[in-house]
Amino acid sequence: MQWLEEDFADACDFELIGLSSHLPPHRLAWELNQHLEWGLCFHTVLEIPQRQGCSEHAVYRFEDESTDHPQTWYVIENKSPNGMIARFKGGAEMDYLIQSMDEERPLGEIIERIRPLKGINYILQLDPLQSGAIEHLALIDLAPVAEEDEK
Repeated sequence: MQWLEEDFADACDFELIGLSSHLPPHRLAWELNQHLEWGLCFHTVLEIPQRQGCSEHAVYRFEDESTDHPQTWYVIENKSPNGMIARFKGGAEMDYLIQSMDEERPLGEIIERIRPLKGINYILQLDPLQSGAIEHLALIDLAPVAEEDEK
């Protein structure tokens, strides 16, 4: 299955941030919207197969096409009562994953802007290929959209 792993590595055109926070997903999205002037809104619920059943993870999305370079950001709930998405050593410490599809802005700049937010315990850049979540995150745009987003 080496060719499949190489295909996923080639398709990995995003960067990934992990963060620890006691905030619920909707509150974290609100904080990011206020502080970064984003427009995150509920996008979908990812259903991730686990050893026993599936776990559900809320996904919030912000897309900004107003600049010369479009950017898309996802805030994904990593941990839920039935399982987690990121399966790497230390992944259980990450309550949320932030997926960046912004080719122009350095990720370090965003991390430094998020770090002082109320409710953030810590934040760090992750390697998407080592996160154990790439197969779910690489195809996030193919996930069914919530009915609220379709209106």
